Amino acid sequence: MINSNFSQEFLDKRKADLLARKTELEEQLSSFAKKDPHQKGNYNTEFPEFGDQEEDNASEVAAFESNLSLEQTLEQSLEMITRGLSKIEDGTYGLCAKCGHLINEDRLEIMPTATRCTNSQKCSSNNE
Repeated sequence: MINSNFSQEFLDKRKADLLARKTELEEQLSSFAKKDPHQKGNYNTEFPEFGDQEEDNASEVAAFESNLSLEQTLEQSLEMITRGLSKIEDGTYGLCAKCGHLINEDRLEIMPTATRCTNSQKCSSNNE
């Protein structure tokens, strides 16, 4: 196990932050989608039923399309949270995915899912 040099208190706080955000996202998703029992972390947006009138049908399609986009965004956020939680467990949390340096604690407090530092030139540049 790699030691990322963060205190246990700091890691526990980031884990609590990630778990709280995970719960929020899952609640948001469950308001318009159902968990896919065959794929972990995947949801299926439900088609809304507003009525049988033509204008209701148009509203249903618009709402469904909007929910599909939101579902994708929330699922991506959940995946980032899951990766962050896994990194806490395996001792690699807070290590830059690009250069391997430690990500600044302040950055991780603001964005617990951060995977890159801003310390080195290659990580702070816009070029991937």
